[in-house]
Amino acid sequence: MNIKHQGVIPFESGIIEKHGIYFHEPSAFAMQNLFYALFGAEYLCSYPYKVDRKNLNAFLIFFIKTGKLHFEYRGHSFEAKENSVVLVDCNFRHSYYASEPTRFLWFHFHGCASSAYCELLYKNSGCVFDNQHNIEHYFSDILNMLPENSLADDKISVAIHKLLAELNKNNRTQAVLSPPIIKVQKFMKEHFTENISVEDAARHAALSRYHFSRQFLKETKMTPRDYLLDLRISYAKNLLVNSTDSIEQIAFKCSFYSSSNFIRAFKQKTGMTPNKFRNIA
Repeated sequence: MNIKHQGVIPFESGIIEKHGIYFHEPSAFAMQNLFYALFGAEYLCSYPYKVDRKNLNAFLIFFIKTGKLHFEYRGHSFEAKENSVVLVDCNFRHSYYASEPTRFLWFHFHGCASSAYCELLYKNSGCVFDNQHNIEHYFSDILNMLPENSLADDKISVAIHKLLAELNKNNRTQAVLSPPIIKVQKFMKEHFTENISVEDAARHAALSRYHFSRQFLKETKMTPRDYLLDLRISYAKNLLVNSTDSIEQIAFKCSFYSSSNFIRAFKQKTGMTPNKFRNIA
């Protein structure tokens, strides 16, 4: 079975509208020496749209135009929102789903330095890149070139390389976190399952709560409370998918005051209840 038969999912549920799927037939030269695209499309999806895949020898990249997609990849749960790019090595098991109307562009690709580039970006900054509105045109250009087959090999390779290089450049220009913020992020990651507070984090950073909160927001673009909540919700998602713990048990393990507090916070973050997430994940 070739890569396209493995990668294309027939009769997908939850697709409201789609443009494509557009297929590309690269030349032997492109497959040996260049980046090359395989197939891609633009989708508008909503619940119950979901993909769960493993062991596909290709790479997959998304641009989220509106809404958000939820991902499980390499042991992590995360959301990708408007103007975000997500890069996935499909040799690792991965899944993603839409809980609300979401429009996104995507394509599978391979060739030359794909694996090395993907791993470099993942090592440096993970697989989700926010605020990437300036590179949407690469996705549109590549999708438009796919039906040209080998005639577009060079142009597609250049476009993929530029896209990946832009992600790498944007990653290098991100602000470097200060030592107190790095220290407190480590503290929060190690203790988020305990009953710690913003005050505890500020003390760990040896800063006043006011100065700490301002500095944390300035450097990370989120409040300490939201950062702590994201850690707890991400862990809760993992427990919902990979354990048989009850909602009450998960709420306790994630340091929520009560199951009702947990359910409310989870729904605010994901748009669905923990039980609904468990049923579709």
